[in-house]
Amino acid sequence: MVTDEALSNGFKQAMRRLATTVALITSGKGDNWAGMAATAVVSVCAEPPTILVAVNRSASLYPTLHAEQRFCVNLLSERHKDLVGIFSGKKKGRERFEDGAWTAGECGLPILSDALSALMCKTVSTVDVGTHTLFIGEVESIENHMDIDPLIWVDGGMASAAR
Repeated sequence: MVTDEALSNGFKQAMRRLATTVALITSGKGDNWAGMAATAVVSVCAEPPTILVAVNRSASLYPTLHAEQRFCVNLLSERHKDLVGIFSGKKKGRERFEDGAWTAGECGLPILSDALSALMCKTVSTVDVGTHTLFIGEVESIENHMDIDPLIWVDGGMASAAR
């Protein structure tokens, strides 16, 4: 019989082996921009284009995302390594957007203009699971960069998947 602690530790170790592109999830408009670094981003379906992001309800992004019901998933490139620390706590609130090429999208959403891809979404559903809320967003518009050199998170650190 596996103990709860062993299961939890085993799960964390397994997830360290799940390599994924690092993203900055952003929301808000005007002076109320908020964002966080994340790897819990999942493609749900292509018809209609839909993605899911998991956000801890204690995250500073949560109140803005919950209120606005719109978000942008900015997929990061190797050139964005410095932004990961900034959006993981080195800076707070609107100060996080002092670094990087940020612009306001059509609905006011913060968009990283040189991201690998920026997917602007409207929230169509939410599901609370444990400490997190899953925000399911229908993609309304996309900006893709020509380069494909994703910044990957694996085993607790950054790696490259450039071709």
